[in-house]
Amino acid sequence: MAPVRESTYFPPLDKCLDGRHQLISWKNTYIGLQQLEGATTSETLERHLTDSHTLELLKSALLPYPPPTAQTKSTFETKTSAINVVPSTQGRFDVKQIRQDTLWLTAKAAIDEVTALRIVILEWQTRPSFQLQENCLADDIPSLAASLNASRFQSASSTLCPTQGFGYSPNHDTTIESIASEKTRRKRLFSVYLTERRYKIKTCSYLVKCAHARPENGTNKTTQRTSAFPHWAEQIGHEIVNNWDVPGVFHVTGKNVLQSGIDVLRSRIRDLQEGCRWFSDNELQEDIEVEWCQSQILEMLANLDIILNVLTMQNQLPRADLVLSWFRFMTDYGFFEVFQPPLLELYDAHEIELQSLCSLVSLAILRLPVALKEFKSKGKEKHNAGYLHDLDTCGDITEILINAASTCLQVASPAVLAWSVILQSLRERSIAALEERDDLLPERSNGASGSAGSPEFENPGQASMRNSGSSLRRGSSTGSDTPQQQSFLEQLLERVMLVPVDGDAIAYLARAAVDGSHVLNIIATLSTSYYNPSGPENGLQSNLRIRHILMDLVRAVLSLMDYQPDLVATTLAVLSGNEDYWGLLRQPREIREIQPAARFLEDDVFMTRIFAVALSRFPFEVLPFLRLCRALASSDVGQKGEGLPTIWSKLASTDCLTCVLPMSFTAYQLLPDDDDSSIISLTADLDMFDHEYTTQPTSFKRLKQSDDSVSAHLLNLRQIPRGTTGRVLSETKPLVVLWHHDYCPLAYLGMLLHSAELFEPTLASSAQSSGLSLEAIAEIIDLLSIILFTIIRGAPVSKTSLSAFDAAQKVLDTASEGLDLGQDIVSVIFDIFEKELGRQPKTTEEAPLNILLRCTQFAEALLHVMPDRVWPFLGRSCLLGVNGNGSQLGAILASTEMITGRYDLLIGCIHLLESLTDDAINHAVVRQGPTKGVARFEASRPPSTGVSQVVMKRVLLNFQRILLDVHESITTWKFAQTEQRHEINTRLLFIFNRLLTCCFGIEDRFDTHQKLTASLIPAAEQIIKVFLSSAGAESSLANVTNVIQVGVAEAFSIEPRNTPYGTQQTVEALRLATTLLRLNTLLGLERSALEEKTLRNVSLLARCYTSHPIFRQPVVELLGVLVLNADITNDQPASLLGHMGEDAASRFLEVLAMIDEPMCDRDVSVSVWKLLSAVVSKRQQWFAIAVLTGEAPRKLIKKKITESGGHERLSSIFQVALDRLSNIGRLHAQTALAILEFITLAADSWPWILAIVEQHPFFLTVITEYISQVETVTNTTQNRSSQVGMEYYKLQMSSYITEILAMYTHHTRHASNTSYAKELLPNLTYITTAAVLPPEYNASLHSNLRRNFEARFGNCKLTAFKRTSLKQLSLGESFYYDLEIASQMLSSDSSWSGRDQGGGFAAELARANANLSVVEARINLFHSWKLLAVELSRCLGSDSDYQKTMAEVIMDCLRANTKTTLPQIIFERLAQSRADLAFTLLQTLIQEQSPRPEVKSVLFTAWDAFRAHGTDLAIVLDGDQAPYCRALLKILCLSLQAHTSSRTVSSSVERGTIEVNDTQLRLAAANVTLITVLEILKIVVAHGFRSLTTLLHDSPNRAFPDDFSLLAAILRNSLRIPGLERHTTALLSTFADAQTSRYASTLLSWSDQLATNRDPIYGELSINFLLELSSLPALAETLAVEGVLNHISNTNLIKHLRTNRGMGPFDQPVRLYTIWVRGILPLLLNLLHAVGASMAAEISAALNQFHGQLARASATFTYYGKAPVTIDSEPSSAGYVSLSMISEAQTLAVITKILDLYRDAGPSAGVVSSEIMEIMWDRSRVKEDVDTWLQTRSTLRERIVPIGEREEKWARMRPAGHSASRAINKLEEKIVEELEQLMTLLGGKDE
Repeated sequence: MAPVRESTYFPPLDKCLDGRHQLISWKNTYIGLQQLEGATTSETLERHLTDSHTLELLKSALLPYPPPTAQTKSTFETKTSAINVVPSTQGRFDVKQIRQDTLWLTAKAAIDEVTALRIVILEWQTRPSFQLQENCLADDIPSLAASLNASRFQSASSTLCPTQGFGYSPNHDTTIESIASEKTRRKRLFSVYLTERRYKIKTCSYLVKCAHARPENGTNKTTQRTSAFPHWAEQIGHEIVNNWDVPGVFHVTGKNVLQSGIDVLRSRIRDLQEGCRWFSDNELQEDIEVEWCQSQILEMLANLDIILNVLTMQNQLPRADLVLSWFRFMTDYGFFEVFQPPLLELYDAHEIELQSLCSLVSLAILRLPVALKEFKSKGKEKHNAGYLHDLDTCGDITEILINAASTCLQVASPAVLAWSVILQSLRERSIAALEERDDLLPERSNGASGSAGSPEFENPGQASMRNSGSSLRRGSSTGSDTPQQQSFLEQLLERVMLVPVDGDAIAYLARAAVDGSHVLNIIATLSTSYYNPSGPENGLQSNLRIRHILMDLVRAVLSLMDYQPDLVATTLAVLSGNEDYWGLLRQPREIREIQPAARFLEDDVFMTRIFAVALSRFPFEVLPFLRLCRALASSDVGQKGEGLPTIWSKLASTDCLTCVLPMSFTAYQLLPDDDDSSIISLTADLDMFDHEYTTQPTSFKRLKQSDDSVSAHLLNLRQIPRGTTGRVLSETKPLVVLWHHDYCPLAYLGMLLHSAELFEPTLASSAQSSGLSLEAIAEIIDLLSIILFTIIRGAPVSKTSLSAFDAAQKVLDTASEGLDLGQDIVSVIFDIFEKELGRQPKTTEEAPLNILLRCTQFAEALLHVMPDRVWPFLGRSCLLGVNGNGSQLGAILASTEMITGRYDLLIGCIHLLESLTDDAINHAVVRQGPTKGVARFEASRPPSTGVSQVVMKRVLLNFQRILLDVHESITTWKFAQTEQRHEINTRLLFIFNRLLTCCFGIEDRFDTHQKLTASLIPAAEQIIKVFLSSAGAESSLANVTNVIQVGVAEAFSIEPRNTPYGTQQTVEALRLATTLLRLNTLLGLERSALEEKTLRNVSLLARCYTSHPIFRQPVVELLGVLVLNADITNDQPASLLGHMGEDAASRFLEVLAMIDEPMCDRDVSVSVWKLLSAVVSKRQQWFAIAVLTGEAPRKLIKKKITESGGHERLSSIFQVALDRLSNIGRLHAQTALAILEFITLAADSWPWILAIVEQHPFFLTVITEYISQVETVTNTTQNRSSQVGMEYYKLQMSSYITEILAMYTHHTRHASNTSYAKELLPNLTYITTAAVLPPEYNASLHSNLRRNFEARFGNCKLTAFKRTSLKQLSLGESFYYDLEIASQMLSSDSSWSGRDQGGGFAAELARANANLSVVEARINLFHSWKLLAVELSRCLGSDSDYQKTMAEVIMDCLRANTKTTLPQIIFERLAQSRADLAFTLLQTLIQEQSPRPEVKSVLFTAWDAFRAHGTDLAIVLDGDQAPYCRALLKILCLSLQAHTSSRTVSSSVERGTIEVNDTQLRLAAANVTLITVLEILKIVVAHGFRSLTTLLHDSPNRAFPDDFSLLAAILRNSLRIPGLERHTTALLSTFADAQTSRYASTLLSWSDQLATNRDPIYGELSINFLLELSSLPALAETLAVEGVLNHISNTNLIKHLRTNRGMGPFDQPVRLYTIWVRGILPLLLNLLHAVGASMAAEISAALNQFHGQLARASATFTYYGKAPVTIDSEPSSAGYVSLSMISEAQTLAVITKILDLYRDAGPSAGVVSSEIMEIMWDRSRVKEDVDTWLQTRSTLRERIVPIGEREEKWARMRPAGHSASRAINKLEEKIVEELEQLMTLLGGKDE
């Protein structure tokens, strides 16, 4: 049985109190559903809403919380009992206080204890946010209130004091003590309770809308459902609705959701009237009453919204009792028109919303379309309980609505009108049915049977209103049931007609609604004003639903009313709502498909009775036709292949027009017609522009002179030909005639515009002379704009440029058909624009500004298809003053808009700038040069993209300057609508941010003029100049701060107004600040005023973080940038917590500790962890300590005054991170990565936290298991993107985990604990393999992408889209190339998206980014593994298993370096790192003298790696990869050393290791090793030494002493390998061919010239190299034959050793003595040993040349009894003892002993005794001195001098054993041992 899932609505109390679970409030639930991006796909939100308890509450959302019961009391006691809630040892919470508050809330609110407990816990959890606001709100509110009240232009909804909505009162005490008091705590409980109750209803309303996603669409059955809601939200909505028994509203009797809603409304009104009685404190009462009353009103609004949704869910009539109950409720409160609640000013703020909803519910409950359909049905359904089938109900409704009509209640007027339509339809159907029954009576009297009788309800047609009451009483009762059916209609009509009223009741209702209440105006107001801007949420979807309901009413009214202006105006309002051109731009494409305009176009009634009449009356009545076309043109429905709106057919051609005949025109005649005497016919052509109201275009004058040159189409446009018939509509002069004439209305409109602007100096005078009003001119331009907009938005996204241009060109050509040659409609509109701009605005006339606004909209629409017409126009227009003549925009702002407080033109210009910016970005690549065709993507190039860069720069720069001035000064402006201030701020901040992002977010080249976005650079630099200057524009910065303050204050109001820009302006301000601060770092600028001001306002950012969920991510990103920027300076960075203040910092830390709780928003979570990563790694000490330990900073520790209980409740965020990663399998990869990064940086910066990690019960185990279980996914070109995504996430997570384990292993090693390292080793299988694998760089993908891209886009390089640090770097499909900006610039090209899904450059670029992400993650994993491997080698160096692992890792690293497709720059760094790791691990293996056979195999892999890299050292070391080559030489040297030991009985055969059990296999293995060693000696040592010597001579800066040392070490290790002596011939040949000895001697000869600071290091290296060669006898003989001693003796360096005084170990340069002791003497000994007696004479002669050295060596051990002196002050070695002196004596003793033996042997040894000279070294003296030292050990101890680091180390070490000398350190022990050996050499002649 599956375990029961724990409730997410209210889990166990201990989890809520210890921070494991944050309760989700109903407010957060609603915001998550409504406003947060991506929240509708949140698993947390889904889990919360599908919780059984949550669902039960939603199902009963209309009802209050349940009352307390014995069961809830018991549950409460159980939840709060000590067994379930362990008291906090740190005083984080007080269970007793929680219980008291719960019982108090239960008593006051009359709710059950469990619900009250949840509210109390919710208040406790959110208390830090509240305290953070309250602590500092008093500092900001006064200035904010002054700012908001500075304008007298406040909307009706903002008449209250601004601070009332922010939960702040000037009398509030905001100290910590007051906030923690019981009074404040319970007042907040009161607020939380009301908020929860209110938002529970709102959440329910939202989910119901999800279930009913498609707006009510009347009879339109073709509209497709478009739902932006997630499937699970719809399912929850359906479950709620099903529980409500919505069908019961229409069928079943009994109480249901509608009746419950009405009851709740009555209850809320009672609560509103009675007021709140919770508190007796008079100080609180005023604030309490305001919040109480407002909450009741807001709940009523939400209830009404639910009722409205329920009523539109089914196309059936509601039950009679429910309809009657509603209207009685409305009657009781006068339809809320005469309602007088307390706090009337508060009610006034919501009165319009409440009345609007009541009016709409009253209309919707009648179900007008369904009621009218009832009269068309063929029979009566017996089960139908619709209200129309209840006589008494219909009568009561009639009475109620007549009473409402008699008092002209406007709220009731839509319902009154609808009821009159229903009754009129009822009467018409009754009359028709009665007549049909009378016709059937003769048949019945004749006994006709089988007649089915006439149906009860039938379509009455378009009958006029008639009062036929008397005829209705002529019923018959014969025969069948038909008379009984007809009698019901009679009874129904008679019942409603019984209501006392003067005259006909039906007519009275209609007349009162239309004439008395002006219902048409009410409908228009409901369509345009409701839900905007301060009404309930879901404005767009709700507004559409409302307009469809109102459209049903308008359609029904058309049967009663003829075409008239008021009806047309109402229809237009329903069609368009409150959406202007800019509103359409924001509208989603799918929304336009369900607009009322789409329904209008498909409805014959509307098209016939409204549009057809308006079309026939054009151009006599211009405005109705224009406005209808404008409203209908915005619909996408009906677009054909040409991409034109449905209305286009009416604009392109029509067959009738209405015009006024000139007074003098008489060329017409009456036509005889018996039916109509007003038909006339033209006897001559009628010039359509030849009358006193119209100025003729020049082309028309030419047309009259030469008619033959003009087409018939153009003639029809300009004149009505003779013989055309028409009907006179008005017989008074001048005549108004409807002509039947074919022409093009759109072309005629173009000619009207042209005639309006042709001659007159001003537009007003032109309009007057042409007969056009200024309003008509504006409407014509607006119509063209909307048509262009519809074309652009209706075209497929991938083909917009081409198809939209063709369709737009057709529209513009059609509108230009009647214009003069060389002119078109665009030039005409732009001329109108300039003419109006040229008129200095001296008045506040609205019409001229309206024309300017329409021209601006036209320019914006045209820009999408013809940018080459818009840019040049703006470049020469006086709008911006580009030519230096001054900006008219600024003049209009100052003289008109700032006076009226309305900024429509400014907003239009801002929209235009936004589109200009988009165009500059979108066509940046195209304008760089023509794209080249690619066969499979071939398409025509979009026209009109060639615009001068100079013009674009000037236009954008001037536009930007003006708007920057606007941004700086807007804080002092007055606004008639606050929403306009928000929109201006939002759009300006967005434009600024977009400019900076596009200009500096890609292509980090220094020459900005060569960038793709070069045209935008001047404008972007202007923004930088304003915001990032050292002084800064204080006003601009102040406005940014003010926008954030307003957002915070608005978010904390009782009911935030959901406007499109209310919260978005704050988000944009935060994003801009973040971008600017990042840009400041990117450009390397000095610290800006913006950064300083942001730091000063960091407490405001903290409050902003807590005020609204949508602010959290941008605030955290801004704080992160502040931390990073503060760390750049060398000075101590500014402290974020210090700028917040003590209390605010403490509260902010508490809030931050919740991370992304309770909504678990992934983006917020990742951003918070990245902020914390910056904090712990960027010198924010106090912040970091608080994050890591949960302890308050020092200043806060001193002050222990906090919230309830007086205890701090900070929690360790680091502990939270460990807890979350303990469930790493459940975390999303991005979240897990962010947390792992935080822990890694924290452990790196604060190593002591590893002790905390060690104490965690699960963390180490979980992450260890993770890396042991993760599997490798091979990345190939066939991988799907999801697989690649999983790969780079998996690799990066493994990288962080490996680094954490490395640091923890280091921690345990220092604690002398190696057990963890041993336990860890078996879990590293994946890491050891995956970490050293070559990164899967897809070279073909990148090369083909680069080649194809540059071939397609000509002058644009792929690297132009390389990201900069302006955006936060993250692995994924936009890792290296900025896919977002690339998509903006290239989406217009067909090759970007491709024809197939997953094709095109977009997909290729995403794959390239994903591949580079894998490469980056793989490299990071290797670096982490490098740290861990080194640490493990220090812990487990002697462990056999790990030795095997280390050997395998070494070989894998070296192999990986031989196989790579990485770019050179990446490979070089990675190869060096691999080589470093291999060297470090190999060094450990050699030190441990590992017997593992795998260690010997390293030699072959190392040799392969070296050969793959290059064998010529002169070339390799002279390049950039010299460090890597040196690393390989070191590895090669160590790998050779592994073969010098014979401790193991196993060998390696080439690349594999075998167990040797056979002599032949052993020999074969040894032969392979020797062959490899011979190759190394030949290539590396012999030829390498020659190359290195040559390189040193030619480029001294390229070769270094360590290089020669490496070769000498390799030679030494090679010669020590057993069996190499068998290959003497090969060795001799190798070194002879390379002339090694000659090059070594040559190096020695000019080593004195290479000495630095008199240090002849190359002399030592060369002599040591010769020494190593001489260690092999055969090579020593060769050296002797080549006369090496002669070469050495003749060098300048050796001559320095022949001085009479000699060079001792303490003489400078010290290296000369080293050359003597470790070079010359051992070399002479090797030569003597190798060659034998024949070399003795030469050796003795060469040695005696150093008579000074021999004399000094003879006296070196002489003891003078002097006190010890410093080395620097005593150049002689006499009186001191060192190991090198002993070594010198030992070597001389051996040489002299051998020479003495040869001299004594004489001829028997093949020598002449006299030729062997006596060595001038006094052996007896040395023996005597040494014996003296050994006899006086205490004196010896005082005179021992360490030379070099090793001897100094020995001097500090304890001796290895207890010798006879009783040494006190290892150095003394060594000295005594060596002296004793020397005495042995000196003492006996037999030795």
